[in-house]
Amino acid sequence: MKLLTLILTFGLLTNIYGQTYPALDTVLKKELSQNSTTDGRWVYYSDKADIEKIEKPLVKAVLPNYDFYKVTLTNYLGYHVNQGTCIVLFDSLKSKIVLVQPIWYGGLREPLIKLILKNRFDNKEKLLGFLKELNELMEIGSEYRFVNTSSTDDLIKFDLVYFKGDSYTTGGNGTSSKVNYTQDGVWRQVEIKIKNFKMVEYVSINPRLKDDKKYKKYYKEIIK
Repeated sequence: MKLLTLILTFGLLTNIYGQTYPALDTVLKKELSQNSTTDGRWVYYSDKADIEKIEKPLVKAVLPNYDFYKVTLTNYLGYHVNQGTCIVLFDSLKSKIVLVQPIWYGGLREPLIKLILKNRFDNKEKLLGFLKELNELMEIGSEYRFVNTSSTDDLIKFDLVYFKGDSYTTGGNGTSSKVNYTQDGVWRQVEIKIKNFKMVEYVSINPRLKDDKKYKKYYKEIIK
């Protein structure tokens, strides 16, 4: 009976402190250190991380060296201190991570997109299936959703949308509050250029800046 109690207690502590994934825990402590003082940093606290492995088999087939995890991290930007749910790609053989920050923090993340560009698919259906899983992965930690608006052999388009009642978090000095959207809207438009079933260019467009002369240079982000 005592042995069973000890095993259950150890299992509970393991889940609380993220030790279910000890190799990942070690790398996160090193790469996202609590000792960092860099502004804009993401910091890993094992007792707050709530690590969860995410299964995306179609994305895994393209990135076989990586496993995908949902991790709660703390961001320090100026006087703003907020928690965010990030995606961490972990290569256990190389003890290497790729941090994918939540969309609300800085838009669509180039480190992840660059990993999947230039990969060839057998046909359009497999490419669309892959993009569905990729979008689901990037949606984690935000209230945004990808909606497919059009698809040809050369170009696939998505709207990254929010719906009435969705919210985003804002705050500072360790406090935060939620702001609710009052109507449906499009936050970004995504255009993916295709050649021979390869994604050769990934474009993120901010529709609100289309006619804004002051910020026109931020209207379109191109990853290729």
